[in-house]
Amino acid sequence: MCNSTLSCCSDKIVVQDKVCTNWQLAAAGTQIIYTDNMSQIISGTGYIKYETGTGSLTVNFLITGVVAPIQTIVIPAGGSSSFTVARFNTISIVSTAAAQGEFCITVRYNL
Repeated sequence: MCNSTLSCCSDKIVVQDKVCTNWQLAAAGTQIIYTDNMSQIISGTGYIKYETGTGSLTVNFLITGVVAPIQTIVIPAGGSSSFTVARFNTISIVSTAAAQGEFCITVRYNL
C-alpha cells in the first residue's frame, strides 16, 4: 500500500500468537521455556511468575549463535516480572533449587 508520493511500501503480514504455560524445575538447573520454531527473530511481550521456590530465578532471552543473553531478568521467589523484548528466539530460566511458576508471552513476527 502506498502512502503519498514520499514513499511506497509493500504490504506486510504481521502475525501475533499467544502462549501460556506452567513451568517446573524439579531441581537446580536450566530449562528452555520458549523457542521460536519459525527460524525468525521475533519480538514479544509477556510475564513470568515465580510462584514457589527459594532463591532467585534468572530469565534469559537468547538468540542462536550469540553466547551472552540479549536481556536478563532476575525474579525473587514469590515474585513476577513483565517484559517486552525484541530480536530473540529462545527464552530459558535458571534456578538454584526446585521451582515452579507460570509463563505467558504474546509474540509478533512478519510472514
